[in-house]
Amino acid sequence: MIIATDEDMRAFGHALAQGLKCSDWVAINGPLGAGKTVLCAGILAGLGFKGEVASPSYAIVHSYEPPDVLVAVAHVDLYRLDNADELDELGLAEERSERITLVEWAERFGAAYVVPSHFIDIAPQTDGSRILTLKMDTDDTRN
Repeated sequence: MIIATDEDMRAFGHALAQGLKCSDWVAINGPLGAGKTVLCAGILAGLGFKGEVASPSYAIVHSYEPPDVLVAVAHVDLYRLDNADELDELGLAEERSERITLVEWAERFGAAYVVPSHFIDIAPQTDGSRILTLKMDTDDTRN
């Protein structure tokens, strides 16, 4: 699909949130400035979060808990990780069934770590719009 503006990206995230459930792992890929955090902000808004959403690029993980959101969410950014072993230290897979996990820069190590239920690729275009591709894998029994 074509996403024309940041508002459209947030609206898509808001709509996507309505179908997410605990244990869903959303892998979000795209270059710097593609709108990954804007999409995550829309998803969090769709789950009831009213505050500002910042990229977790330095903290690696931002956690959102009820009552601020309908279900617990881990917002993860893998950009600064050097290897997949660092993912084990975060303990994301162990707590997967208890929350939704949004992973920016998932292509860095995410696929080797856990099979996502949702794959989102964002490709910025020269006119400022983005082409967004969403693939879903409903068989998450491999994790």
